[in-house]
Amino acid sequence: MRSAILLLFLSLGLTSARAQFLPGFLQNSSYWNDGKAEFDLYDAQVVREGEPRQTEVLHILVREPFDLKQLVKPESWSQRGVVPVLKMNQILCAPTGLYLVQQMHSNFWRVDNARLVKWSLTSADSCGNSFKEGRRSGENFTYEWHTYWDGMADGSAQITLPPDGFFYDELPLRVRTIDFAKAAGDFEIQLAPTIISSKKTELVWKPAHVSFTTGEKFIRVNVQHAAGRDEFVLDRDFPHLLREWKGADGSHLKLKRSLKVAYWKYGKNGDRERALHDPMLRPPD
Repeated sequence: MRSAILLLFLSLGLTSARAQFLPGFLQNSSYWNDGKAEFDLYDAQVVREGEPRQTEVLHILVREPFDLKQLVKPESWSQRGVVPVLKMNQILCAPTGLYLVQQMHSNFWRVDNARLVKWSLTSADSCGNSFKEGRRSGENFTYEWHTYWDGMADGSAQITLPPDGFFYDELPLRVRTIDFAKAAGDFEIQLAPTIISSKKTELVWKPAHVSFTTGEKFIRVNVQHAAGRDEFVLDRDFPHLLREWKGADGSHLKLKRSLKVAYWKYGKNGDRERALHDPMLRPPD
């Protein structure tokens, strides 16, 4: 009997320490179903080629339909096998001396269960183009890469996601989905390294520790992982905007403007300035 009680206690302890990322954040229809995107502009120093580069980083989050067969956005919600996803694009253009590094990483999470169903990366610089993609099937991802690097030109692999396994490039969204019911907390996850590079990424999951503390206006989240520590500063209140991000590699993002906007309607000359100066597109302070 004592052994059974001990095993139950241990199992409860393990459960409470597991990942506390909740799908409710993605399921908030009043925020995500308004036909607009969250459009976040960051002043940034992004480390590339071993040095910090002053630049601007853009994060775009939007709910949209997703065809589970093609794993792309369909023309219509009425097609069979279509589910809502939350898409996040991370876009950066970093000057590196005489040339530029231009990269965009996309994540797609199912709204019903917050499971990542696809990610992709494009990376372009003055040396060449690279493309990487992961497509989910159950607990496995089909990982494909096409790069300009010798020995890693093209290939694919089947990757099994471990329990509580996440990709590093999910973190800017995942930290906003933590269960903040308590003023502080911590839990363990398994974390794969960033995909955002022109080379093939070796996807190996290693233990990481997530902790948070809630203050009067902000929530501070630390993620201690194999490569160091990342620090995130979020608004205390929903939608927990990401105000600041200090990466383990020395990169640093600080929010300068957040808009709620149908950005695809702002493609003309002068539209950027018009949108940035429109107070009706800004969330309340």
